[in-house]
Amino acid sequence: MNQKILVALALVCLFGACKSVKKETTAAYEDGLTKYLTSTIEKDSLINPPAEYYKKTILTTEITKYQTLLWSSWKKANAERLKTWAQLIDNSTKDSLIWQLPDQKKMLFSMSKKGNKPDGGYPLYINLHGGGCFPGESGPWTSPSNDSEWKAAKSLGAKYQDSPSMYFIPRMPDDRRGRWYHSGVIAAWIRTWQLAVLSGDVNANKTYIMGISEGGYGSFRMGIFLADYFAGAGPMAGPVWADQEPVENLRNIAFRIEVGEKDYAYGRVQNGRDWKKLLDSASAKNPGQFKHEVEIQNGRGHGIDYFRTAPWLKQFSRKPYPDTLSMVYYAQADSIYGGEPNVPSTYRKGFGYLRLDGLSKTGERKFYVEKKGNTYQVSSSNVKGKVKGKVKLYIDRVNFAEPVLVYYNDKLISDKKLKPNVGTMAESLALFGDPDRLFPAAVTILVE
Repeated sequence: MNQKILVALALVCLFGACKSVKKETTAAYEDGLTKYLTSTIEKDSLINPPAEYYKKTILTTEITKYQTLLWSSWKKANAERLKTWAQLIDNSTKDSLIWQLPDQKKMLFSMSKKGNKPDGGYPLYINLHGGGCFPGESGPWTSPSNDSEWKAAKSLGAKYQDSPSMYFIPRMPDDRRGRWYHSGVIAAWIRTWQLAVLSGDVNANKTYIMGISEGGYGSFRMGIFLADYFAGAGPMAGPVWADQEPVENLRNIAFRIEVGEKDYAYGRVQNGRDWKKLLDSASAKNPGQFKHEVEIQNGRGHGIDYFRTAPWLKQFSRKPYPDTLSMVYYAQADSIYGGEPNVPSTYRKGFGYLRLDGLSKTGERKFYVEKKGNTYQVSSSNVKGKVKGKVKLYIDRVNFAEPVLVYYNDKLISDKKLKPNVGTMAESLALFGDPDRLFPAAVTILVE
């Protein structure tokens, strides 16, 4: 009898101890992930997680569980940043909020909501005002023109027929620079997207960027440069020249251009027509992959009907992992149109499901990926100069029980069974900060 009791007590102690150790190990594991993710936020270079995380292979049935764990760690890592995100009740507005940007500039912004929050979160519009660059101003926020245009953007945004929706309406960070595509501002759009989604307010697959005049130029450039974040972009009265941004990046994003037929300044109406030809051609060759609308508004000059864009954009949702992906790796340069000299250009560290920060920051190179089941066909070639280095192709939505075949420029470079692992998931989360882009595996491609 005593012996049986002793055995029973030993078993209780054993399993109790195992449970305690497991709990402590899991907590330490989550703390380690949070620490790693915290170290990566808004850094110029992406730091890889510790090697032990790549060795932590998981079953395909565990992928969702670990994605949830990682997203929880990402929320903890972003606790301080989330404090800067305004908490709004329905149909409310918060104005003149301030962010410190990575380039030491500051951004004023307004946030507002319309209607009740739908299942899955609000659609989010980043709405950029017009105005521009005024080098003679005495301070960053002293231009009456930019002040007036910011007020107009807030007023118009409240009237667009897109409820329910959320609006993020920034003011130009520095009137003396006056552009929406400098490096610090690009970081602000990614921050906006990440915090909006982290807050639980916004649907990650229904975010849009649009703007008028200078805001049109900004939303045009950023809609293309950051196309993998947005479901759609709507530049109004601000089409850029057709050779300044790559049409390839628009394959999986809805794009609407509005311009007046008499808007001759800076070649605007001709630019709109040129982009219509580019997009019509791309759409004809790739049915369903280049959704767009280009409207040359009859009888209008620079002032046009701004009420058509937001409702049109709202019907579209993002595809986080499209079967066909195309993009150009290129620099978004501060020096365009008299930007500050000697300021580094901005290259994307990743786009879609490609990690790109292993490439040289010189020239331009295009990439095309086609996925069919477990087979990836990747092709790439230089556009300007010579770009070389390494690219990571993130693997998802495959049968991990079978080999994954990756071809690069028609040569088979990988035909192995891949093991989902926590390291790759943590790395891709740090890269994109996106709940729909926590990728479980990857194949590295050498670009020469």
